[in-house]
Amino acid sequence: MVAKHLIIFILFYFFAVLQNSFFVHFNLFGAVPNLVFILFCLVVFYEDKKSYIQLIAYSILAGLLLDFYLQTYFGTSIVLLLVLGFCIKKSTLMLQERRDDKFPIIYFLPLFIVSLMVYDLAVGSTGGLIAKIIYNLVAGAVAFYLYKKFISANVEDRQLKLFRK
Repeated sequence: MVAKHLIIFILFYFFAVLQNSFFVHFNLFGAVPNLVFILFCLVVFYEDKKSYIQLIAYSILAGLLLDFYLQTYFGTSIVLLLVLGFCIKKSTLMLQERRDDKFPIIYFLPLFIVSLMVYDLAVGSTGGLIAKIIYNLVAGAVAFYLYKKFISANVEDRQLKLFRK
């Protein structure tokens, strides 16, 4: 379990460096995919229900990395990711009874789009908002399937449960 969290922390750092060094050259109307935000939303969406300490740690780390590379006040991203993380977690818990394993992307993408719009508007980067949403939506959908295939596949319990507690 510690190895999983260590890998996620390393991925946050790797994606921050990748986002600000490599993907800057592949901008679409001035928009670059926000890989740190995508990973944060994926981790919050797939984590345990009672993982609020992990949510706080992930939001602090992702917020610090985003604040290092953005031209905003220091701490803005940390507070925004804390609030958005708790909102995503609450929405995921409300949808958990209805969520079957076939179409969870139907629940992930609207939460991701709304969170991304709120984050971009609160940070103040409104230039090319439609291009940012489309670019991050495509990157988020690809990352969703990769995360589900490689990381979440080992966590899910696929045992048949006849009686629910």
